[in-house]
Amino acid sequence: MLPKRDILIITAGRALQIITTFVSVRVFTSYLSKLEVGNLYLINSLLAFFIWTLINPIGMYINRNMHRWADEGSILDHFFLYNGYLLLISILSIIVVFAGHAWLHIGSSIDLSFLILFIMFSLYVNTWFTTITPSLNLLNYRVSFVVFTSIALVGGLLLSYFMVRIVRASALHWLYGQLIAQCIVAIPAFLYFKKATHSYFHFKNVRSFLSRERIAYLLYFILPLGVTTFMIWTQNQSYRLILENTAGLEFLGYIGLGTAIASQIASAIESIMQQLYYPAFYSNINTHDIVKRTAAWNDLARVTIPAYLSLTLFVSCLAPFLVNIFASDKFAQATIFVVAGAWIELFRMTTTVLSSVAHAEMNTKSLIKPYAVGGAFTVLGVYLGSKYQVHERIIPIILFTGGLITVVIMYSDMKKLMSLSLGSDRITKALLLSLPFGLAIFAYPRTSHLISSVAVTGVAGLYFLLIQYVLYREGPQSGSPAKIAERGQR
Repeated sequence: MLPKRDILIITAGRALQIITTFVSVRVFTSYLSKLEVGNLYLINSLLAFFIWTLINPIGMYINRNMHRWADEGSILDHFFLYNGYLLLISILSIIVVFAGHAWLHIGSSIDLSFLILFIMFSLYVNTWFTTITPSLNLLNYRVSFVVFTSIALVGGLLLSYFMVRIVRASALHWLYGQLIAQCIVAIPAFLYFKKATHSYFHFKNVRSFLSRERIAYLLYFILPLGVTTFMIWTQNQSYRLILENTAGLEFLGYIGLGTAIASQIASAIESIMQQLYYPAFYSNINTHDIVKRTAAWNDLARVTIPAYLSLTLFVSCLAPFLVNIFASDKFAQATIFVVAGAWIELFRMTTTVLSSVAHAEMNTKSLIKPYAVGGAFTVLGVYLGSKYQVHERIIPIILFTGGLITVVIMYSDMKKLMSLSLGSDRITKALLLSLPFGLAIFAYPRTSHLISSVAVTGVAGLYFLLIQYVLYREGPQSGSPAKIAERGQR
């Protein structure tokens, strides 16, 4: 287990970030119209296309090799090449966004020039920020990670608020405020990263990285991931682009907000799990010993999946209260989408944990089929379902089913690479401990009152934390090779 100091720092930082994130939701749902909220999620999905398809595979490669590069002192040499790649992607986005706007009418109600500029600069600035700060955490500079991330979030909230209040109440102006904050914070974050890791730039090393063998190895790793992450985007984000021209921006605003509330809660907990356990996981799989790699993954699954299940039940049962707290009254109808989003997020987070098997075994092509099948089902289902008058009921079911299909296929395929143990005893315990969340149903008549919603959610939230503490105290399998290896590193 991690030192208590690190746990407190991580928890406090994430608490601040969670509060800031949901204050942001409350603010933009209050000042933006339903159509602009729809545009907000549309823009985020368009941006996510580039991030998931063209940037995330490289990011995963960086994570997989960060510890080795740190030992070699070659981090900045690799970052130099990464910087050139990001510049190319940013330029490419101009063509893609223009074509999507002209031919597919994506973002038809948004000023094209401002949209292109935002996507282009966001791909560069946001990617650098979300590369540097997680790398600090991965290398165990946890305090700096929390500080830089928190400053960017709080600063982004303030700048976005002033943009929509003073300039114009539009989705783009809100997003530009966050982009400016990330740009400001990214500079000191990079300088701190350079100093903390004692990294220096050596141009002669860069030239050696461009050898045919190294490029072939890189492509072998990232090409299957690129296809996979495109399928992930297809399943989790592309439906928003479809809904713009079928169900309309207002419906997109509702489903986007509902699933986003569930997603942001899930991402907050997932981030804590990644901060707590992923550094040790990546360190422990950096070995040729399959037994240690297997034990490392089994330990990871035993501490993450039960927590994710408990979180899903919490969000599902508390959905009406969460919407009342975090969104403007005009979005009360988004409750059903919060429930759907909670289960969609459970499947997403579970597939993320399962996919780390492929990363550990450097066999990323095995990830293509699960996401391809789930993504194809989701896109076709949403396209057909959006044509019915009852699409608000059909589409959440389709998204839920698509996520479930992906999990089932992923688990089946990953078992072929590694002997998996999900920790059924801990999953059962998490399920039983989470059943009291169902008592929230008796307070549903009070969901229209903000104070009651805060009180009920607060009590349930404290109980959720108690469950996580009970599960955390048990820890992973204490006798596993991965646990022994982790203890040996301290």
